[in-house]
Amino acid sequence: MKKSIIKYLIIIIGILFCSDFSLMSQNADVQLALNYYQNEEYDKAAVIYEKLYNETGYKNYRDYYLRCLTEIKDYNTAETFLKKEKKKNKTDYYLMIDLGMVYYSSNRFDEAEKEFNAVIDLVKTNKNNIMGAASAFIYYRQYSLAEKTYLSGEKLTNSDFSMELGNLFYIQRDYERMMQYYLKHLDKNPQSLQTIQSRLQYIMANDIDESLEPIIESLIIQKIQEAPQKQIFNKLLIWQYSQTGRYKLALDQLIAMDKRSRGGDSDIIEFGLMLFNNNEYDLAMEAFAYIISKGRENSYYNTAYIENLNVMYAKTTAKLHPDKTELLSLEQKLEEALGIVYRKESYKVIFALVNIKAFYLNKFDESIELITKCLNEKRFLPDQELSLKLLLGDIYFLNNNPWDAILTYAQVEKLALESPVGHEARFKKAKLAYYTGQFKWAQAQLDVLKSSTSKLIANDAMELSMFIADNYNLDTTETTMQIFARADFYIFSKQYDNAFASLDSIIELFPSHSLMDDVLFRKAIIYEAGGDLNKAADFYNQVAVTYYYDILSDNALFKYAVLKEKLNDKSAAQEAYLKLISEYPGSIFTVDARKNLRKLSGTQ
Repeated sequence: MKKSIIKYLIIIIGILFCSDFSLMSQNADVQLALNYYQNEEYDKAAVIYEKLYNETGYKNYRDYYLRCLTEIKDYNTAETFLKKEKKKNKTDYYLMIDLGMVYYSSNRFDEAEKEFNAVIDLVKTNKNNIMGAASAFIYYRQYSLAEKTYLSGEKLTNSDFSMELGNLFYIQRDYERMMQYYLKHLDKNPQSLQTIQSRLQYIMANDIDESLEPIIESLIIQKIQEAPQKQIFNKLLIWQYSQTGRYKLALDQLIAMDKRSRGGDSDIIEFGLMLFNNNEYDLAMEAFAYIISKGRENSYYNTAYIENLNVMYAKTTAKLHPDKTELLSLEQKLEEALGIVYRKESYKVIFALVNIKAFYLNKFDESIELITKCLNEKRFLPDQELSLKLLLGDIYFLNNNPWDAILTYAQVEKLALESPVGHEARFKKAKLAYYTGQFKWAQAQLDVLKSSTSKLIANDAMELSMFIADNYNLDTTETTMQIFARADFYIFSKQYDNAFASLDSIIELFPSHSLMDDVLFRKAIIYEAGGDLNKAADFYNQVAVTYYYDILSDNALFKYAVLKEKLNDKSAAQEAYLKLISEYPGSIFTVDARKNLRKLSGTQ
């Protein structure tokens, strides 16, 4: 019994050993064949690939074998091989296409055509086979045959290959026919709007001479004229206008579409918010004003009314020196709004009004009273109340009452200990200490926040902590740091003239100080806050180029790229993102840089 078990074990071990040895030998053959192929020794590679195919039956080895035979123009061997394989599997259309290409490459065009037509006839009733055969034809650049395959399949399978046909004509750079098929696909499949948009975004991103945009636009307009009742084409045109920065045309089209069909209010609100985020303040207000003009009975009236005021606030304050008359006028409009909108919906109105009063009109008592009233009335959602309470702490500090500010921040921190708003409260406590020159205590608080779950807070805390660590203990730094921290306070309190004066004093008194890159960086921040994006970009670029070795270089480069993107200088933005990715691979901004670069390249 034992002998028989041992005998069987020996046999199994022998089989396994032979199997492993065979696999090792096969792997060696694969590597050798690939080396021959890459070195263009196709005759040697062909021998091994034929052997591998006979051993395994893998199509990949068969394809390489045929490529080698084609490279050495051994069409007779290829023909004999393929005819032999066809006898084994008469429905393998890949073999038929390969044989057709052998005929085609050896100038036997009639035989090639016969083989190709047989393929089209074979696959025409099966959608998956149609797709496979068309892809094989495209691989061999037989585009007319791929088109014929798709069209034949559409007739017999009741399938829609318009998207595939559009892609086929894109490969051939026949953009007009490409667009015609994309629009045909959209007509049949309105739910595919986002797919079409993504495809066009990619195509336009690679349109170097911008010749494609007029073709796309004219064909969409033509389609709208042919089928004015189909709103999907209007939506695509609006998207096209937006992609090319023609927001006014897009808004006009949206409004015209709403007037024809009604029910486009939500789209106009959404578009207005997009305009707002792109700093297109006047157009955003035009969008919201259109909804407001429909009257208070409109279900979107309050939303449009509030967002319009929010845009007015952003536009009025997006300057280094906001106009006092405009500020007072806006304050009055915001106060009037409190008597119009529902109290639960008035958060943005309250937030803007408090900021106007405290940061621009120095009406600290009024702003504190307004926030306190809202908090006592439990008017808003918990997160909104916490944000208002943080703002209350800021106003206490602005009003030279740091103790009440710290107490308020501490209350928020306690109420939301391990949430982003709680981390923000702790960060504000640390910044208050920094503004008042308590650098060591501030750093201790910041070090705790480095592990914050909120990425933004963690990054800001790390930056400020490293800034203090790098500069506080240097010779003569304390005086300079006090001036610099004061400048930061002026930026926080929007006293930009005082901030510039403090920063310029550092340049004048300590021209070779290690803080010089930080001084330039803060100037960029001020110009960005004041809406002068060109000047801000120049200062960020100066930091990135002059102080490329310092801690702020990657931050400045990223901000420069973002501003260039906003200024529609896409090439400069792409160049900056690529530089950040290649030269600062460990930067915390690398992930966002990659994402923004993909967006600019149309691959997202």
